[in-house]
Amino acid sequence: MIRRILPFATCALLSLVTACGSSDGRAAFGDADPGPDAGSANAPSGEFSEGGSKPGEVVGHLRGKVTAPNGTIPIAGAVVYLTDKRPEPAPEKVFCDACVHISAATPYALSDDFGAFELAPTKVGKQYLVVQKGGFRRVREIDVTRGDAPLAPSLTALPPKTDLAAGDEVPRMTVVHGQYDEIESSLEKLGIDKSALEIVQSALIGVAAKSFLTDKARVDGRHIVFLPCGDYTQPPPNTDLSSDPSIQDNLRSFVEAGGRLYVTDWHYDFIAKTFPGYIDWSGGGGAPCSGCERVAYDAKASVDDPGLAAWMTAQSLQTFTLQRNYTTIAGLNTVATTDASGAPKSVTPRVWVSGAKDGAPKRPATVSFERGCGRVLFSSYHTEPFSNDLTPQERALLGVLLEASVCNDSPTGVVIK
Repeated sequence: MIRRILPFATCALLSLVTACGSSDGRAAFGDADPGPDAGSANAPSGEFSEGGSKPGEVVGHLRGKVTAPNGTIPIAGAVVYLTDKRPEPAPEKVFCDACVHISAATPYALSDDFGAFELAPTKVGKQYLVVQKGGFRRVREIDVTRGDAPLAPSLTALPPKTDLAAGDEVPRMTVVHGQYDEIESSLEKLGIDKSALEIVQSALIGVAAKSFLTDKARVDGRHIVFLPCGDYTQPPPNTDLSSDPSIQDNLRSFVEAGGRLYVTDWHYDFIAKTFPGYIDWSGGGGAPCSGCERVAYDAKASVDDPGLAAWMTAQSLQTFTLQRNYTTIAGLNTVATTDASGAPKSVTPRVWVSGAKDGAPKRPATVSFERGCGRVLFSSYHTEPFSNDLTPQERALLGVLLEASVCNDSPTGVVIK
């Protein structure tokens, strides 16, 4: 089913952005209350000219499908719109994403669980078509004519790398390469170009990682930092970078400024020591990696987030197994913190996916929480590939990653002016 968004939306209140996104009231993964400060963040807002005409003057319909850069995986909840003005590029360093601000007169749509959308332009002529999901954005100039027309897949696929001249942007991403979870392989299977990923790696355990993580300017020069499973949180005489105060300060300020931090299994101490209180790990709280399990376990997956579940179902992935778990989340807690503006806020981690081990009660396996203007994500299982194709758990984690890259002020990434 194609979701149609009329150019003159009737969303009178900012809090109704989600309800206007689809007939079921869900426009993106994980509904959330945008809050009283929605749309007021302090970075370039992506505002653009309205480009409309008189109410009701729809000149046609443009239909398309938003996909990952590889052209095959559908992307749900992407915003697609037309504008007369090319959006300004994102800053080349961490920033507080203020969402896409549009007027009610702007033709826009949100892709459904199959990636499909229908756009209703209100005038003919050359305009910019913008396709965006979080920090992934493709901008192309098109010539709109009267009538209905399909949009070429090359116009609606998310870009594989940043090419500002062409109108393509992806987040500035760094993978602090561990020893066990090669998340970069999963990202490449999604279609992200190798040149879009900075890989921090060296033959000596922790040397290159420490050099990067202790350098505030380098950390702040990224939008997403990955800390996949490795040996950087081991007890003495081994390497434990998670106890370094400068690394803790750098990661904390990076996230609060708008960065996204993605951590998997054995590296959980980077979260436990830098952002204490949100997550409890079985066996954690003692020596470094005291919650690390030495023998991996598999768990029957349960997708807790309704939006993620619908997206997985659209790909015929209703049931699957979480392979290679090396930690267990014991509990989640509500933490009193502040939002991007410094106002008090209580945050409870969101559960995206849970896993049940050997018939035991299910435990959270993929969770995220907001801190300041940014987000922290954790997975108890590896992202790394087990085949040449994207496995179900890779798709789930990458779906969560895309969703978590959307601004905090609106669950859809869109704010109606």
